[in-house]
Amino acid sequence: MMKKIVLLSFLIGLLSGSASEVLACGSCIYIHFDRILPPVMGWVALSVIWSFSLSIFTAITGIEIWGVYKPVSWLILVSILFITSFMFIGPIFLLFLIFPGIIFSFKAFLPDKSMNTKAKRELRVISAAGITALMILITMTANIKHERTEADFILKHENSGPARMALKQLIGKTPSQLNDLREIVLKGKNSQTVAISSEAIAANGDPVRDVPLLLNVYEKIYGNDDDEKIELALSTVVSYKSIKPPCA
Repeated sequence: MMKKIVLLSFLIGLLSGSASEVLACGSCIYIHFDRILPPVMGWVALSVIWSFSLSIFTAITGIEIWGVYKPVSWLILVSILFITSFMFIGPIFLLFLIFPGIIFSFKAFLPDKSMNTKAKRELRVISAAGITALMILITMTANIKHERTEADFILKHENSGPARMALKQLIGKTPSQLNDLREIVLKGKNSQTVAISSEAIAANGDPVRDVPLLLNVYEKIYGNDDDEKIELALSTVVSYKSIKPPCA
């Protein structure tokens, strides 16, 4: 056991030494996963907790489960996966930890003479809790994906590369997604994101509605490096309003 702990400490130290250089890479992958499988940290938590429960089960009962290690080995594996997930690869291998739990949930409720009654009862409790949490998480994911707008995603991660990419795609859509852009302008904290959104509103928005909005934003970020972009957006909207023909 002591050798495993020393090995764990060595590997964590080795990986942590270069963490600052590549941390952003793994974080961006987490954000991409949060777009596909929200809330991604909820999925990671379920995978890790379910796997750890099975690890404790194997240690107590001596029953081997495919893909599940004894607690010390499990700690080494999951620690490395956590570190590398934020450095390089994102949460994909952490999410794989959920599969042994799902697979052995079927075994828990099928006849199996190789497992005594007490062990099977304990496995059924773990499996029932895991399946219940899985169903709740699937429902949450479906609701988030159904209700979340592009603005919601961008605002949640507005200081990240994936959010900037999503904003670029949002602006490029035809017709322009003005309601999403207005929400970003109103709620955004990153001045660059707000300025880019304001420019897009100025190019395609409604002068009567958007001049007050942009004035409010200009006051909010006045003195910032990006306030000139808001000023230009305002002048664009005002010019458009002055030449727009009156309604028939």
